[in-house]
Amino acid sequence: MRRRFTLLALVPLVWCAARPVAALTGREVIDTAQKKNGFSTWRDRVLDTTMETYTTSLERTREATVTEQTASRGEHRTFMEFTGPADVNGTLFLHLSPRGDKDQQWVWTPVSRKARRLADASRDENFFGTDLSYRDLELLVRIQQWNDDESTATLEVEEPLDGKPCHVVNLVPKNQEEFPYSRYRLWFGTADSLLWQVEVYDLAAKLFKRVRMDGYERIQDYATAKQSEIANVQYGTHTVFKVRNVRYNSDVPDDVFAVSNVQKGR
Repeated sequence: MRRRFTLLALVPLVWCAARPVAALTGREVIDTAQKKNGFSTWRDRVLDTTMETYTTSLERTREATVTEQTASRGEHRTFMEFTGPADVNGTLFLHLSPRGDKDQQWVWTPVSRKARRLADASRDENFFGTDLSYRDLELLVRIQQWNDDESTATLEVEEPLDGKPCHVVNLVPKNQEEFPYSRYRLWFGTADSLLWQVEVYDLAAKLFKRVRMDGYERIQDYATAKQSEIANVQYGTHTVFKVRNVRYNSDVPDDVFAVSNVQKGR
């Protein structure tokens, strides 16, 4: 009788062990990355950046101080002041990305001594001699804030990247007017949940840009890539963004991102 009881007690344990583990979803992979690394959970960020543009060799270098503010619902604001070289020193740039509406971009230069709003057609042109705009780095924050009403997140087959096993999440935005790309593919390390690569596809579904992150450092409990390389796959050029002096959640005032702050210049 005792033997029969023992065998019966083992049945539910064996049955549970035989059940397949619930598969992760694309949204769960992103949510786990946020909980572990806080890629899009900060309120504001200030940093210094060096932007190196390459074709076959190093073409241009730019220096700037960047101030950003983001909200959990996906709004993003960026104010940049260029500090070098001399031909762009003092140039101001403001990028406003309201949720569900078109971006605004404003530029003030010491030569013109006035602020100019960029036309919609200029939004994704080369940015002050760099290969691509800082807007591409903003998108890395914003797309991870989307919910199911704003995008479809699908977990693809696991792929290695530089020897690291990675979850690959395919993100398709539902508002193509606000985000002018057809889809994004994000590589998160299976062990560390760090975001190592993002592929951006144009509206013709062709690979357009590839972003690679490196040199992660935990700053104020936020995983921060100290270097990002943005490649224009279709044109064979790339820009390397190096960041330093990164500070999070320092209560940056809202008026930093006011259009009037750009219009008054420096």
